[in-house]
This record gives sequence, C-alpha cells and structure tokens, in this order.
Amino acid sequence: MNLLDQPEYRFLQTDPRLGRNVIFLTYGGSYAYGTNVEGSDIDIRGCTLNSKTDLLGMGSFEQVVDDHTDTTVYGFNKLLSLLINCNPNTIELLGCKPEHYFVLTPIGK
Repeated sequence: MNLLDQPEYRFLQTDPRLGRNVIFLTYGGSYAYGTNVEGSDIDIRGCTLNSKTDLLGMGSFEQVVDDHTDTTVYGFNKLLSLLINCNPNTIELLGCKPEHYFVLTPIGK
C-alpha cells in the first residue's frame, strides 16, 4: 500500500489547493537523507501550483501544513521565494532520489 493512500493523507486529495495541483511530493528529513532508523517519523514535503486568483494578486496562498502527518506543501510562489533565499528546508527538496517522489509531474521536474 502506498503511504499516501492511508486515510491520514486524504487531505492531499481533498484540499482544493492540492489534489491535481500538486506538482511534486517527496520525502523530507531523515528519509530524504537516508539517515532514518526504526521509529523515525516520516516527513512529506511538496509543491502545489498557485491558483489564478493568487497569480492575479487577488488571493494569497503560501502553504498547507498538516502537523499530524508532518506534511508541508508549499505554494509554487512561496517555494520559489524560499529557494531564492537559500532556505535549507526547501533546497533539500531538489536533490531527492527519484524513488523518493510520491508525485512528480512534468512541471515538477
């Protein structure tokens, strides 16, 4: 069973800002670094496209954070801003192994 098929990750499909707008989802933290041990928590990180409303300046969206699953999905504009500022929590998302991506669309690549 795919990790994201578990009920606690259902919000990734039902949240209107996520679902089909997600361009990548991957491991973060110890699983991304290959330093996980038995009992390590699973961190999921990703990016979703901003809506047309956001792009026109009529809305504002930065990220979805789910503390229960330790999942953070950044809005595309927010992710770019963090990357430009060399934020280490986002830079790590660019170097994940191909098998660590749960979702990777052509735009996400």
